[in-house]
Amino acid sequence: MIVVFMVAGMSSRFGGNPKQFAIVGTKPRCETLIEYSVNQALEAAKNICSIDKIIFITNPKTEQRFKNIFNGRSWWGCDTVFEYIQQDFDVAKRSRPWGTCGAVCSLLGHVDQPFILLNGDDIYGVETFKKGYKMLLDEQNNIIGGCRMVDTMPDEGVVNRGLIETNSDNYVTSMREILKISKKENPELHDKLGNVNFIGLLPKTVELLSTILERFKEEHKDDPKIECLLPDNLNELIQTKQITMKAFQITNKIHGITHPGDEVILRKLLEPRPN
Repeated sequence: MIVVFMVAGMSSRFGGNPKQFAIVGTKPRCETLIEYSVNQALEAAKNICSIDKIIFITNPKTEQRFKNIFNGRSWWGCDTVFEYIQQDFDVAKRSRPWGTCGAVCSLLGHVDQPFILLNGDDIYGVETFKKGYKMLLDEQNNIIGGCRMVDTMPDEGVVNRGLIETNSDNYVTSMREILKISKKENPELHDKLGNVNFIGLLPKTVELLSTILERFKEEHKDDPKIECLLPDNLNELIQTKQITMKAFQITNKIHGITHPGDEVILRKLLEPRPN
């Protein structure tokens, strides 16, 4: 099994200091957010599968910081290899990378087995990893984990969220972005499945996504900001019957940080409770 963390963002709302390096663990370990998540990924694999490789999709400004944390250290007594891949783009023509599809397509030639793809600034929980590993191994198919939509929405205000729709056998029938929804105004969405970017993919799917990305780049070669978004592209592959994907519901709370100071709140939430 391979686990891939998307960590190429610069966390502009977090003051430009990548959120993955915020301290969220308590003493004595005081882990950064990314260490905490990697620890969960490795712990969950015990008695289920071996994690042969962990890949970080990085950028030139932050890659060395990840290497400083993970290189030359033993993690949970395992022999996992850590690999770093930069999400490249032509800086003379674009102001940003080609989005989440571009991030995944940077894995071409680096993944030869099913892998779990996830955000590097969220903590998904050990149980989520366990469910994801087991489903990916059992199904030998693309998978996605989602939360009840209401659990991803703020108490006040509106947000955009990805909606995962499935049939009675839990096969994904569509994924789409819905805009400006709220807890108060959209109770019909509360129990729907929301995308949180916990995705399991087969290597063949990366090849199919690469074809979509190259087409997208050609169609939008004069737009320096537009991004090619993974959920839209996976939906296209599902609608055209090039892939199938099964979904499962994530039942534990997913934690993350957005603004400076959120790490203090998260640290308290993650603090071990006395027996």
